[in-house]
Amino acid sequence: MSINLSANARTGLTVLRNVADQMATTQSRLVTGKAVNSPLDNVSKFFTASSMDTRAASIDALMDNINAAQSSMKAASEGIKGIQGLIKEARGLTSQALTSSATNATVTGTATTAATAITAADTLTITTGSGSYSFTAAAGNTVQTVIDGINADTDVGVKAALVDGKLTLTGSNNDDITIAGTGTGLTATGLTAGTTNPPKNATREALSKQFEALRSEIDRIAKDAGINGTNLLNGDKIKLALNEDGSSSTTIDGTTVNATSLNITAASNTWQSDDDINDSLDALIGAADTLEATAASFSSNQSIINARKEFNASLSDILKSSSSALTAADMDQEAANLVALQTRQQMATTALSIMQSSETTALRLIS
Repeated sequence: MSINLSANARTGLTVLRNVADQMATTQSRLVTGKAVNSPLDNVSKFFTASSMDTRAASIDALMDNINAAQSSMKAASEGIKGIQGLIKEARGLTSQALTSSATNATVTGTATTAATAITAADTLTITTGSGSYSFTAAAGNTVQTVIDGINADTDVGVKAALVDGKLTLTGSNNDDITIAGTGTGLTATGLTAGTTNPPKNATREALSKQFEALRSEIDRIAKDAGINGTNLLNGDKIKLALNEDGSSSTTIDGTTVNATSLNITAASNTWQSDDDINDSLDALIGAADTLEATAASFSSNQSIINARKEFNASLSDILKSSSSALTAADMDQEAANLVALQTRQQMATTALSIMQSSETTALRLIS
């Protein structure tokens, strides 16, 4: 048996259902903060906002890669800064070494005089790291002739003098002195064939060892300047997408940095000669210039990345704001709507109750 409701009752129920639907929609907007939560709410706004949100999410994903690249560049920059500090210390060592005079070889002959004659055609040869002096005696030559010849030669780097009647040869710049000759070229001068080495300068030797320690630390710092598996000081490179579709990108080229690549070689001959120290100093100056150029290159790349990072962050905010503006609910209006709908719901319930009350009255009349 079917039950027929009066037209008024059905109207009341319909009103209640409509009010409930509207309240559900309003409550959803209040909870989500959006007036458009699905294509059913507004197709155009929903898909336009969705496209903006998707692009903003893609841009935000790029930020992770940009941040990683910045971290790698910062690590490389700190590595360069550390190496520059070591180079500065190494240059200080070269300055200290140069203030300590180089030790020189000394050769002292047997007793002789400047007037002692040397047989014609007899020879004397003096060889050092700087050059060589050769003497072939002619008639009338004496030991003084040899002394004058040695002192007049600007290449051999040896000075000759009579000290306590003995011919004494003093080298320069820590060079070995090698003596060779024939006949009275040796005997008259009191010299003996062979090589005389200069004594070691302990101060320079100690400083050269400190220099070697700094060289090793340069390699260690460069090796440890990587982050997240990327080390720009080991020649690695970073290709970085700057927009969401990859049509804009930049490549950060790393460079190999170590003592060898910077041409900082080992301290030759434990820095016993000024030339060896100056060679190291020249290498350090060149290395400092190279590092300066590398740091400038990284700085230029850093400026590009920082500008793009700021732009991407702003663009993401704009997209999110625009999306929100399309779909956002007016919270004040929705709150007011909810209050009004609650009032309507109460009124509809009351009206339906009145309608049911009239039917109850009719039933009492029948009984």
